[in-house]
Amino acid sequence: GRLARRPGHSLAPAPHLTSAAIGSAAVRHVHARGWLSAGLVIIGAVILGLNVLAQASEHARARDSSRAVGVLLLRDRHPFCTASVVASPQGNLILTAAHCLGRRLAPTLMFAPSYHGHRAPLGEWHVTGQVFPPGWFPYGNENEDFAFLTVSGDVQARAGAERLGFSLPVPGSVRVEGYSPAGALTICSRRPGTILAAGQQQLRFACPGYASASSGGPFLTDIHGRSGLGTIVGIIGGFQEGGRSPSVSYSSPFGTVLHRLYGSLTRVSDLTWAEGTLGLR
Repeated sequence: GRLARRPGHSLAPAPHLTSAAIGSAAVRHVHARGWLSAGLVIIGAVILGLNVLAQASEHARARDSSRAVGVLLLRDRHPFCTASVVASPQGNLILTAAHCLGRRLAPTLMFAPSYHGHRAPLGEWHVTGQVFPPGWFPYGNENEDFAFLTVSGDVQARAGAERLGFSLPVPGSVRVEGYSPAGALTICSRRPGTILAAGQQQLRFACPGYASASSGGPFLTDIHGRSGLGTIVGIIGGFQEGGRSPSVSYSSPFGTVLHRLYGSLTRVSDLTWAEGTLGLR
């Protein structure tokens, strides 16, 4: 599965530099110091250049991604799953994989849209409720591996929202976005395939880089060039809880079950009331 494991802490000692042996002659000493200084300048320039390139790459990833896609966080501050804002009347509805969650809502669960570089530029939003499809408990139906969450406040006004579509007919291309426990975002666009799982067709997406914390990452189509927002036709989950290999990902079908559940939430005028009456808590 793709649920993030908590990363450990390295106990390796810090690197230690030793000075080079320098000859006793004064001229050789001066030349050695000169070469050392020049070497340090070159090394510093290389490090600075790499930092600039890394920042540029990070900013490019941020521009390419959807603002409505973000991470789920707990008290330890490490992302453990991916989630997306989906359109709703109250602007407080998000979608993720059901296997990311437990029966009881974690009291410290937060959602951070457009997360990158350990920063949450659009804020962190407290998750107030969760609702699952009827076939998820008690055994985890792999064709119903999705869940809706509500947050406190109108996150849609800050981040925008994705539309919800259908996984069939199979789209010609999808863009899949998924996070790592370090907060790095993987984005890949390719043509999906399908597999048959428990009697239903699931989307299959072959592209490397989707390891732990990518569960719940959206399969996006019809993407708007400026906002990056699109239509979700799947999320990483389903067969093998999204895939045992980081190079192949799956999604439960987006069909009648998902849209009936989504409709039961978005037709309600007050989702705060829905939290109590639809078993969201």
